[in-house]
Amino acid sequence: MGGDTALQAVDFAAEQSARNCGISFFGGEPLLKKDLIYKCVERANTHADKEFEYNITTNGLLLDDEFLRFACYNNFKIAMSHDGPMSRVNRIYPNGGDCLDRLNEKLSLLLQYQPNTFIMATVAANTVQSAADSVISLYQMGVRRLNLAIDSRPNAGWNERDIDELGRQLEIIADFVLSQFIEGRNVFFNSFDEKIFSITRQKPCHVCRLGKRKLYIDTDGAIYPCVQFVGVKEYKIGEVSGGIDEPARERVYWRSLKKPEFCVGCALESRCVNDCACLNFQQCGDMEEVSPVQCAYQRMLIAVADDLARRMMESDETRFIKRYL
Repeated sequence: MGGDTALQAVDFAAEQSARNCGISFFGGEPLLKKDLIYKCVERANTHADKEFEYNITTNGLLLDDEFLRFACYNNFKIAMSHDGPMSRVNRIYPNGGDCLDRLNEKLSLLLQYQPNTFIMATVAANTVQSAADSVISLYQMGVRRLNLAIDSRPNAGWNERDIDELGRQLEIIADFVLSQFIEGRNVFFNSFDEKIFSITRQKPCHVCRLGKRKLYIDTDGAIYPCVQFVGVKEYKIGEVSGGIDEPARERVYWRSLKKPEFCVGCALESRCVNDCACLNFQQCGDMEEVSPVQCAYQRMLIAVADDLARRMMESDETRFIKRYL
């Protein structure tokens, strides 16, 4: 993204927002454009009537003290992608070497500045046997907030044996989370927590609100309802130079409200991410379809999370209620 487009996007965000305005930097790798990020924040500061907060999703390799000090001063939340030891398989440099040691170095640095930073791990079919070891190793490094997603693209290569192994790995992670809870340590595994909250707080696991809650700006200034749709002209809903095309936004939004037929009547419907139109589009190429692998993963998460919640309650009901209610 060029500088003019980025600054125009900041002005657009300020105009679209009330008092509070959130700006996210993502890519690709956004820290390849550190100087542009600095300029965007400088531009945001010219909108004196608005309060800005920022977040950035990064692979972490370009984090340094200078940027981390800047982030803390300017109300940045940093989310880092880190797969733990699974990185040795799927995060490979062009020369064939893995980047795990450098990722760990950068994670340790990040935790010094933001101890509660959010870590996002992804498990693939070829790394599933290491999923629990990877999650536990991240917690042992000092991580306290983590989410585990799965690679459920059509070509991801999952089979029944991999799915069964995924369930076993989730149970190992649940045992670890329980052990930390019993010992009085607060570790938050979002993949389980959101399922538990869906019962204790009657809180939906996901509300998409496609094109309403967030807007995504492409490198050319085109506006899309979610990052998954960027570049697909059918889903373009405006330009930062000309504003939002409201009829286009409404068309996309109302299309996204249609539940996948496969999910209608499912007992777990309200505790699943089946209404995430962008996730469905990414995984299936259609907002109204759900990946079979994602469906299996959600069912596993709910079953394991419910058993974990029961065991937490039996261990310390008071602390469980305090944490989840």
